[in-house]
Amino acid sequence: MTRLSSQDRSILAALDSAQPATVAELADVLESRPHPMTVERRCRALQQAGYLNRGPGGAYRLTRAGASTRQTAAD
Repeated sequence: MTRLSSQDRSILAALDSAQPATVAELADVLESRPHPMTVERRCRALQQAGYLNRGPGGAYRLTRAGASTRQTAAD
């Protein structure tokens, strides 16, 4: 994943603020109010790219790469 979409950046930002978070929790806090299935797909793609890990109960959290990418995008 070379380029992050605005939705991907929003997911990383939400997880930067409060992690771990489930897909339902992320869907509730994202400004665009995407469908939970859309959030699930984006989270899976971010996980495959190495930005997220999925833990017990299906909650996602940032990896070092995800936190670093989030920090770079904020600067």
